[in-house]
Formats: sequence, structure tokens, C-alpha cells
Amino acid sequence: MTGNHLKKQLWALEAYANSAKVLSHAKTPEELIQGVCEGITKQYPYVIAWVGIAENNPEKTVRVAGMSGKAKAYAQGIFVTWDGNKPNGRGPTGAAIRLGEPQMMRDSELDPNFAPWRERAALYGIRCSVGIPIFADEKVIGALTVYTCEPDSFSAAEIDLFQNLANEIGHGLALLQERSLLEEERKRRELAQQRLFDSLELTIGAMATTMEMRDPYTAGHQKAVAKIAQAIAKEMGLDKDVIHGLKMAALIHDIGKVSIPSELLTKPTKLSPLEYSLMKEHVNNGYLILKDIPFPWPIADMVRQHHERLDGSGYPQGLKGDEILMGARVLAVADIIESMSSHRPYRPALGLNKAIQEVLVEAGQGKLDPTVVQAAVKLYDRGELGEKMDK
Repeated sequence: MTGNHLKKQLWALEAYANSAKVLSHAKTPEELIQGVCEGITKQYPYVIAWVGIAENNPEKTVRVAGMSGKAKAYAQGIFVTWDGNKPNGRGPTGAAIRLGEPQMMRDSELDPNFAPWRERAALYGIRCSVGIPIFADEKVIGALTVYTCEPDSFSAAEIDLFQNLANEIGHGLALLQERSLLEEERKRRELAQQRLFDSLELTIGAMATTMEMRDPYTAGHQKAVAKIAQAIAKEMGLDKDVIHGLKMAALIHDIGKVSIPSELLTKPTKLSPLEYSLMKEHVNNGYLILKDIPFPWPIADMVRQHHERLDGSGYPQGLKGDEILMGARVLAVADIIESMSSHRPYRPALGLNKAIQEVLVEAGQGKLDPTVVQAAVKLYDRGELGEKMDK
């Protein structure tokens, strides 16, 4: 190998190394292409590197997608096509795209196909160039064109090296496009999901409004329970989606009371055993109202289970332990805290401190989930639970 050949290879290797650094880090096609071009032109004698994308229009134009180099003013505004019937399509770039093979212009002063650009190239000291096709899915999509300030700057070895770089560009562009499509699909699905959530929230809001029109107390109770339940769930570190579903369930956890006579809901004295039995049916009624609505969370089951207890002493199904959903366990604690802390038609408010003492007792008796209760106690100790009581 002659010293001149070795020098050419060293130039190309250094340019390749500079460019390869950006291939794995680029986040957009523009960043990838520009980074490669800049990497090439850091190395002498490469005065311009640019990537052209073949456009399938009647003129078969080549769009500049990225460019770098001290002589890049030469290529700015220049017209290139990959149509072989036009003079501007017979240079290295157009021919590389059209033929799918590397095309070299050894000397700008001698190559007849370079005639349309010869005078302009002389102004910028351009003497040699090579056009390398860029493939994506085995189809030519454009070309990487490199210009030098010395004639006959590329041997077969250097051209192979630049072809490898062009292949990496094509692979990188295809990968970024795939990622872009996947990202667009993800955003589309998220938008569709958000629209569904918004629709479901409107449904829940309409239900809560119905309750408020019939029984303002119950509606206010549900809103306060929702705030407390969310705070407890966050303290427990539950997933955001789980917390969202819990909020929705809490806002309508007493929806079944629409079937309870209003005189029972507002009775100023203690309910009789028969009346209490009728009142307990609100959980089953709520389940029947909600079970056929396609919520992405088990809202109907949480509503039915929020009076269940871990030891099986709750209602309506007498569920035990893990048979009870975590959301229902949180609702149970939030429901007791809000109910005891607030005024009832048959008694005055008992206060937040009394409510906390009650849930601690029931947790100790195996009725309430101790993890949920401890989260509520932490909120209480920090003074953060009282603010959740505002309706």
C-alpha cells in the first residue's frame, strides 16, 4: 500500500469515527443527518458533506436534509435531480440515487458530467466528490455526498467505508421513523383512552349530580370521602391509575341510596332493625346500577364491597381478607373517618380524633386493613387529614 493510499484511508477512517458517534444517540432524523455530516467535515480534506433525500415528484428533485463543511455555501440553493435525462441529474448524487451504486467524480476540472457545477465548484476549491446511495428497506431513499479539496480523493476502500456509513444512516432513519410511528400510535391510544376516561368521568359526575339533587348530604359525603381516599392511597404509594379509579368509585360509592326512601336518609333518630336492613341494600343497589358500565377499574365491585370487613363481619357478602379489593379497603376507612367526623341527622359530629381512634380499634380487631389505617394516621399526625374534610 502506498503512502498516498494509506493517507486516504486514514482520512476516511477518522471521518467515519467522528460520524459514528452520533448514530446511536440521535433522537430525530435531522439530528442524525446533521451529526453525520458534521463528523465527516471535521476531517481534512472533506469540505462539504450533505445528505439528499430523493423526492418522487415530476422533477425528481433531491431535497437537502442536512449539510456541513467550510465550503457548504457551494451547495446552498443548488438544484440537483436524480433524473438522468437532465444535466443536473448526472452528477454523483443523482446518479447514486438512480443507479443504487456509489458514483465518484474524480476531478471537477475534467469530469464531463460535472459541467453544470464546474465554475461554481472552482470558487470553493472543490476538486472531487463521491455520491453514496442510502438504502432503507432495500430501497434507495437518497444519497450521502462528500466533497474534497483534492482530486482523486477516494479509492475503493474509502468508498466502501462511506457506503457502510450511508447504510448506517439508512438504518438509523428507518429506526427513527419506526419509533416515530410507534410514538404517534402511543399518543393516539392515550388520547382515545383519555377521551374514554373523560366520558366516564362525565358519567360519574352526572350520577353525583343526581345524588346531590335528591340528597345534598350524601353528595357532599361522597366528595369528602373521595378526597380522603385519594390522600390515603397516595400515602400508601398506590399506582396513579389505581388512585384514579378509587377516586371515581368514592365519588359514587353511595349511589345505591337513590333507591332508599328519603325519609330514611334524613331520619333524625336511630334506624330500626328493619330500616337498617333496608339501608344496607344500598351497596347491592349501587352495584346493580354500575356493573354494566365499561369502567377500566372495578368500580362496581369497590362500591359493593366498601362495607365489607377483613374478618368477614361486613356486608353484603361477608367477604374476608384478600377477597376484598384494596380499593374497597381504602374506601371503608375513608368512609368511617368522614362519617364520624361529620354531622348526621341523628347526631352531631364526633370529630376527627374520635374517628381516628375508631379506625385504629377496628384495625386492631381485624376488621379494617392496618396498612390503610396506618396511612390515615400518618396523614392525621401531619395535620393533612383535616383539610380533606372540607366539602
